[in-house]
Amino acid sequence: MTTPSLILRFRVLASALLLAAAAAGVYAANAEIKLGPSCVTGECHGDVVKAEFLHGPANMSQCEPCHVPVNGRHEFTAIATGRDLCLTCHEVEEEKAVVHGPFQTDCVVCHNPHGDSNRHFVKGGAGAGSCLLCHDNVTQDMTHLHGPVAVGECVVCHEPHQSDHKGLLIEPRATLCTGCHIDVAQEIEGALVVHEPVETECAGCHNPHGGTSQFFLPTEGADLCRSCHEDFLVKANEAKFPHGAMTEGKACRNCHAPHASSQQGLLSTDTSGLCLSCHDKEIHRENDTIDNVAAQLAEATSLHGPIREKNCVACHQAHGSDVASILNKPFPREFYAPYEEGAYDLCFECHDSTLVEQEKTVATQFRDGDRNLHFLHVNREKGRTCRACHAEHASVQPHHVRTEVPFGRWSMKVEFTKTDTGGTCATGCHVPYAYDRVKPVAGAPAQ
Repeated sequence: MTTPSLILRFRVLASALLLAAAAAGVYAANAEIKLGPSCVTGECHGDVVKAEFLHGPANMSQCEPCHVPVNGRHEFTAIATGRDLCLTCHEVEEEKAVVHGPFQTDCVVCHNPHGDSNRHFVKGGAGAGSCLLCHDNVTQDMTHLHGPVAVGECVVCHEPHQSDHKGLLIEPRATLCTGCHIDVAQEIEGALVVHEPVETECAGCHNPHGGTSQFFLPTEGADLCRSCHEDFLVKANEAKFPHGAMTEGKACRNCHAPHASSQQGLLSTDTSGLCLSCHDKEIHRENDTIDNVAAQLAEATSLHGPIREKNCVACHQAHGSDVASILNKPFPREFYAPYEEGAYDLCFECHDSTLVEQEKTVATQFRDGDRNLHFLHVNREKGRTCRACHAEHASVQPHHVRTEVPFGRWSMKVEFTKTDTGGTCATGCHVPYAYDRVKPVAGAPAQ
């Protein structure tokens, strides 16, 4: 039989155990509880109120706005689930076209409901740390990062909750980038030609987060342009005589501005200046050498019409051609080439073909009376081509007549003297001859 003293000792021990359990914050599921400051004591949920920034209810030690005890016990249910719980206090935003998934379903995916180290209680921090909890591959393999990405400021470009623009962007793609890149905005303002992606979406050419190159381009050279201009570039690359600028160095950017230009075709400067930026030196190729055109022009007093008008593309295809020297149309490269239809199509884009087709004419200044001396030079078994006498670009002699003519190893000197009604010419081909449009000399040697 149990003695009264033994029963008393058992009751004291049981009471002590219950008090110890209560002090340690251990409650049975059916123990009665009252929500309030006692919940966030050091013995229970003290960690809830240790954050630097606290959610309003947590800051006031008021758990009941969100937690409801079941039958007054230490067992809880939320007054609502997911986003609906937050919307019992927070004003509902009018839904926009693009909604961030967590914002649509459950705010606590991104926000700590009690508090955190930032005033919006964002998990992982207010910067990219939060976004990277889900979007962990944004900068994978990138060696160059866009400024906002590098410093973790995703919200410079993206709305965290919802937006009217794809990708949760804060404004339309067309203006988002120029909001920071003022220099590009100034470049396109008032430009004659603006590259279409610049007007619509910079991300067509640039990765907005970063890349493996300085300007976050997904690929280099002409390969970038090929994504839009495939058909054109294939045709240019298949040309019999491609323009070296298409494949060397910066490729398309050797000639074209990527954003905007004051020139047609998005050229980085006027045609003449652009061409001379490369053709200011001799260019040595496997089978020939391209002259230093800039040096020719610097000394010249007589310019070929297209050169005078700074219009190189009047004669040359800028990207490539099936005609040598990337010319638009056929033109004989040889010293000797008898005249035949089609052989001089380039020249006859501007000049009248009667210059070489009519033996008698007054349509040219190079005549003795009405005897057409162009016809005389061209229409023979060893017909002289235009380049046998004329420099294609410029010369110090009138009518851009050459000062010397390449003839195999020999550079034949050409001495041309112009008069009011004709002139004299002395070359390695013949003795000096004179001609006169008013008083014909019938090919008499010059006196």
